[in-house]
Amino acid sequence: MAEIRNRGYRGGPFAGVKTFYSPGDVIPIRDKETGLFPPLNLPVRHYDIDGRPYVLLTPEDRVKNPELVKARDSDVLVATYPRNGTGLTLNLVVEIHKAHNPNLPSDHPFFNQRPKDQTPWIHNKFHSEADIENMPSPRAFKTHNYYEHLGTFQPGQIKIIHVFRNPKDVVCSHFYHMTKLPPGLFDYRGSFEEAVEHFLDGGFETGCFWRFNREYLENKDGHEILHLHYEELTLRKEEGVRKINSFLGYPDLDKDQMEGVVRATTLDYDNLRSYQVGKPGKGVEMMTKGQRERFDERSRKEFEEFEGVPESYFSDDLYVGQMNR
Repeated sequence: MAEIRNRGYRGGPFAGVKTFYSPGDVIPIRDKETGLFPPLNLPVRHYDIDGRPYVLLTPEDRVKNPELVKARDSDVLVATYPRNGTGLTLNLVVEIHKAHNPNLPSDHPFFNQRPKDQTPWIHNKFHSEADIENMPSPRAFKTHNYYEHLGTFQPGQIKIIHVFRNPKDVVCSHFYHMTKLPPGLFDYRGSFEEAVEHFLDGGFETGCFWRFNREYLENKDGHEILHLHYEELTLRKEEGVRKINSFLGYPDLDKDQMEGVVRATTLDYDNLRSYQVGKPGKGVEMMTKGQRERFDERSRKEFEEFEGVPESYFSDDLYVGQMNR
């Protein structure tokens, strides 16, 4: 049997999944022979939406709903492949808005300490359309939708910040994410070495990292997109802050404002949760040189034509040395 419908059970195949699923959800079951999940033969549970995999929190009626969000001029959408700096980028957007709008009311979502209420994942089934519509401006959202599924927004309706990260760090972060979270959502059972091979082959719940990001970099429909890479938001944060600030249409931040934004968004790498890998360069610890060089070769093939992709995505020497600059 390829799938089973959740009727609210708490045991058996649904042990540990009550946080993620609702009664009536269709949940893929691992193929006993291949060890992979249908329909796209990936090592984690997923939906197939137009040949693109999606995490089970984002069903098709959310991903492809053109009426999901009524866009406003001040809206910002952060679009990323998972584990590519989504939370950090959203925090930067929030803190920049707050720096320029000191009179925002204290009940504005930007002062909410729960990220899901502060900057909703709009295609997640647990966010109601009414809750999103009732949020006061300015608003910031996130999505892990493929570019092809940005039909919720027409070009020019909303500012989009697309963030991508060195895939050598992404696979490390993804491995922790899949194995440290409660069971049920991903159900990944392989080793890290196997995760490296899966990542190069077809990816995880959002599929191929390179395909996902190529679509945004190509931007064939002409959306208003700011492309950023994770390293300039961490290793050269002020540079990234200035780019976001300008993209949002604000005047330059003064020294105190810049220091405030940087301070409020700086990660304490020694106290991250067990599934977080926030610091660039984790692949130096977790991957062999041969594995990293295979990633470099793939990234060169997929990304070299695009401006702004860091050379450390193509060179292991630059990747290893970036933390010493």
